[in-house]
Amino acid sequence: MHHKPYTVGIVGARGYVGREMIRCIAADDRFELTLASSREHAGQPVASLAPELQSDLRFTASDPAAVAAAQCDVVILGLPNGLAAPFVAAVDQAAPDTLLVDLSADYRHQPGWVFGMSDLHEDQISGAKRIANPGCYATAAILALYPLQDLLTGTPSIFGMSGYSGAGTRPSEKNDPVNLAQNILPYGFAGHGHQGEIGGAIGRPVRFMPHVVSFFRGLLVTVSAPLFAGTTVQMINARYRAHYGANPTITLTDKVPPTPKMVAETPMAALGGAKIDPATGHLAVACAHDNLLKGAATQAFENVKIALGVSRRA
Repeated sequence: MHHKPYTVGIVGARGYVGREMIRCIAADDRFELTLASSREHAGQPVASLAPELQSDLRFTASDPAAVAAAQCDVVILGLPNGLAAPFVAAVDQAAPDTLLVDLSADYRHQPGWVFGMSDLHEDQISGAKRIANPGCYATAAILALYPLQDLLTGTPSIFGMSGYSGAGTRPSEKNDPVNLAQNILPYGFAGHGHQGEIGGAIGRPVRFMPHVVSFFRGLLVTVSAPLFAGTTVQMINARYRAHYGANPTITLTDKVPPTPKMVAETPMAALGGAKIDPATGHLAVACAHDNLLKGAATQAFENVKIALGVSRRA
């Protein structure tokens, strides 16, 4: 029995998702934030960016050896893609019992790492020490497709739209409100990283087309998928109820397609609106969630609690 709060370190704590992770930890007295690293904010009080944190903790520089030496119970890596490896290597060597959760794409579907869909992979996550958090688009698409794997006859197509917070804090055309005003920005055609991530989770290739839109947070995917003849909407909805009906973080909207506004600033995903085109036999269904929460921070925190065997109370 673990009586003291679990100590948590966040690497990349200054970003949008890091900020949400701090909020999750501050709200749960079973966890204590003891390390927060940020290259830009080293030395500043964490509470200056996260006032709900009742602590005098200060940001540290992002140094792999120092992170490993802190011997945290949990380390959450909130870094851009391609930067996790030095931190993983340092923790592997100096603190192998630390629970590592990586929010980047670096270790998804890699040997030795659990792909951590908290709503689908609880048995694999329980007791795990290395968890690769799913991407935001992938979370929504996999929630829509995973229960239907044996009903699919071909390649699903996924049209995704995300608020510009998904492009991070580093300035670019994808998070510039002026560029996005009255606009939508397609990107990542022909092989975006989430395409392989989704396909790996559902056991078949997919087509994926992401877009950035002008609102700040929230995400929607619309899935089109060919189905075996005779599949009905009633069968689709029954599959969703069987997988998610008892899940407190998934709302099934049945006949009404969900929207990002339904679940903004919550840890929820909304899934539904299923229709089958009688002319083609293709399913259309949508899934929405908050890309910073269900698509990143709150799902990562769910994974932490499952891995540690802690009840998932709010």
